[in-house]
Amino acid sequence: MTEAPESGPAVISSWRQDWRVALPVRTPDEQARLLEEARRAVADLQAVARDAEGRAGRALHRRPLHVTARARLDVSHDIPAPIALGPFVPGASWPALVRLSSAYPVSRPDATPDQRGLAARISDDTRRLDLLTTTGEAHHARDGRAMVAALASARSAVRGGLTGRLGALATLVRTLGPADALRMARTVSRAAESGASLASLTFYSRAPFALGPFAVRYRFAPLPGVDAALRASGDEALSRDLAERRRAGEVAWHVQVQGFLDRERTPLDDHRIAWRSPWLTVGRLVLTAEDPAGEGDTPVGYRVTPDWPDARGPVLDPLGDLNALRGAAYAESARGRGAGAASAV
Repeated sequence: MTEAPESGPAVISSWRQDWRVALPVRTPDEQARLLEEARRAVADLQAVARDAEGRAGRALHRRPLHVTARARLDVSHDIPAPIALGPFVPGASWPALVRLSSAYPVSRPDATPDQRGLAARISDDTRRLDLLTTTGEAHHARDGRAMVAALASARSAVRGGLTGRLGALATLVRTLGPADALRMARTVSRAAESGASLASLTFYSRAPFALGPFAVRYRFAPLPGVDAALRASGDEALSRDLAERRRAGEVAWHVQVQGFLDRERTPLDDHRIAWRSPWLTVGRLVLTAEDPAGEGDTPVGYRVTPDWPDARGPVLDPLGDLNALRGAAYAESARGRGAGAASAV
């Protein structure tokens, strides 16, 4: 297994543990109002983005590109002790469920530029850790307030055409102001992918999580030398490409984390800023080399809040304003389509 160029102890020795003072704080009333606005925005988005039969789907990441239960997380043998928590047992291997998707609220052909998502559920019979990631290292929303504005603008965008695009931009300008609205639009555009294999993309958490004594972000990074060229064409090129790669061998990504250094290099109050902190490889997410024929989308609900307790410390517990909003939005998305569990938006 390829390891990070620096040793684990050397990397985490630079991570600071006083990150709590850098977290933004909202009053309980402010937080409650924000979460309610997020739920309404998701419900409105689902109402507009129904399919031809009038069915509501996921508010975002509607189109599944590849779903498999034939996957696993292989944990590095030399993961540093302070973060060897929950499933991150040195040398362990855990079964995983993986869903790759396109982010737009309605299904579109794979050739359409879009952000792509990778959601992985790591589990045994009783415990669960869900890892939710998207292309684009920097989030388009500064905080939860901006994310609500983004959901509201998506409601206009799904109407399509120039009217939809202008309506989406007008919503952002009205809520965030011209400068932040244009910055958000540019960030979303830069994160959109087209014509590259899913196996070659990097997927980021973008929001922070508590792992032991540290605040971290995580990502799935492609292995060195992965060919980005698609091996298929057509409306389902991404799905067919990944299926072809799995017939030829395993498809894998490094699982990596980076830690909080300080407010300037690793801010916790502005998710639009990519952290300037070294990445540490803690494992590998592997899709096994098997014929995936017959696999389809899965009704399982991915959740922000983990359920893999460890008495020694938190195991990727969600931190901050944006993660709180995510939890409320995912639950509303599931409720809106009659699902029994919160699902990845």
